[in-house]
Amino acid sequence: MKRQFIYACLLVFISNAAAITYDYMDQMCGQTIDLSFYDSVRLQLTSGSTYRPNMDCYIKVKTDYSSRIMLYFKSFGVESTCTNDWLEVRDGQYSSSSYVSGLNGHQCGYYMSSTVRKTSGNYLYLRFVSDNSLQSTGFDMILTSYHTGICYSYEYSCSNGRCIDETLTCNGYNPCGDYSDCSIVLATGSIAGIVVGCIFFVIVISIVMVVVCRRRRLAYVGAPIQPVHAPVNVITTSTGSGGYNQPVPQQYPQPYVQQQMPPPYAPGGQYPQQY
Repeated sequence: MKRQFIYACLLVFISNAAAITYDYMDQMCGQTIDLSFYDSVRLQLTSGSTYRPNMDCYIKVKTDYSSRIMLYFKSFGVESTCTNDWLEVRDGQYSSSSYVSGLNGHQCGYYMSSTVRKTSGNYLYLRFVSDNSLQSTGFDMILTSYHTGICYSYEYSCSNGRCIDETLTCNGYNPCGDYSDCSIVLATGSIAGIVVGCIFFVIVISIVMVVVCRRRRLAYVGAPIQPVHAPVNVITTSTGSGGYNQPVPQQYPQPYVQQQMPPPYAPGGQYPQQY
């Protein structure tokens, strides 16, 4: 059962891998990410190996009025001195909004808990500041839109009572917040994803088999014809002082000698004698 569960999750992950969108904060300064269109976003501070010096960048994240935003960090790497480089995570759309619970004040350092946190409204405000002395890798976080109550037909009902878009299930990013998005009891859309994944897998295997068989057949047809009889090595021997080469036994094939067939046997007295 566990193996079947893993296979199902892998297949659904293949079919739904494009459900999450990638964005980079340093390329969107002053802009707004609307989760009403994307449902889930993987937000990284920068696409480079380190973030830029002298940054002062903010963005807003919003979703539907009746929905909320949950977030967690996959990785975090910001200079340890919070007066130089830091990140603010505010529960609202303004720089004066209160901080998201559990993320009070400036966030810095090289570790951040992967605890899933959430907003109380439909807005999130992020601001990042850096000086010109030392830069690091930045952060990598997951933002997902959800709501509570009755889930719609196109949504998945998480074990914690949250409703997320069905395309986010089994995507490897914990969209429910409690890892219940890849349960054994799959929703209709997930089953469809499994079917599509299976069909894709069968097609790929079929193509590979056809290519392999074709190559083997071509290799067989183009192979050189092997002789029926293996060549006989000639060994020379000397026959005295005059010396000349003598063939060794079985150097040449034996001549064909037609066998004499005995006359048919006839019991005495069966045929008259010839005179």
